[in-house]
Amino acid sequence: MKLSLWTIIIGSAVLFSSSPDLRAQSVALTGPHRVGMTEDHTYDVEWNSNGLQSVSVLAYGDRTPMGNKSRGDFRIAIAEAVPAERGSVQWKVPWIDAKTFTVKIKGYDSSGHVVATDTKAYDFRPEVLANRLADGIYLDLSRRVKQRLYVQRDKNITRVYFTTSSQNYNWKPRGSHPKAPHDHAGVFQVLEKDPNHWSTLYDVPMRWAMRYYSGHYVHATSTNLYDELGGPASHGCNRMTRKDAHELYRMTPIGYRVEVIGPGG
Repeated sequence: MKLSLWTIIIGSAVLFSSSPDLRAQSVALTGPHRVGMTEDHTYDVEWNSNGLQSVSVLAYGDRTPMGNKSRGDFRIAIAEAVPAERGSVQWKVPWIDAKTFTVKIKGYDSSGHVVATDTKAYDFRPEVLANRLADGIYLDLSRRVKQRLYVQRDKNITRVYFTTSSQNYNWKPRGSHPKAPHDHAGVFQVLEKDPNHWSTLYDVPMRWAMRYYSGHYVHATSTNLYDELGGPASHGCNRMTRKDAHELYRMTPIGYRVEVIGPGG
């Protein structure tokens, strides 16, 4: 039987219209409606979807580098195999080793294939800075692990670096200065800066040094000691990689606010 061109066109249109419309399979993140998320706070991760069976949600990003050295990326599962029609899941944000991270949602069809995705970027704020919004340098030494130095300006965390507390993790009140390694919590300010400071007490270089209280400095350490960064390691100063210390030194004026956060936050 001969088919006219018009019949072929009409038949093709009918066949096309009866097949799944892949354009209708979509997903879009709609919340949280905010710039950033804070550690230990719970948020509703929300989405709109169409033509999907289920979704999975994850957070990912790049870990805080060690100076010039990348430390790879991270992935955090938020939800798996959630019915797409549900529209939201709750997520209690863990501590994240990064300044920013991305939430990604993946939409699946009835065969389990990913057919739609969407992403949204957020800033991360550690719990110890939840209510600390003043401009300045924050040394988060509230625990023996995950010790970081944050720089905040206009209520935004602009930099995250590795740092250290004293190797004894021994906290003393102001005015108490034992010879043993120790730390002081509180609000200080940058008193002096010296790009080539030399410790006469320990006979070692302290490049890009910034003194904020008595003999306590933020300064660069030797490359062979980088593995100690992020935990108790010093005699009472706050060590950094050379690259990070130099960067912080250049952006920090005399008199700049410095807050050292000890145990208990």
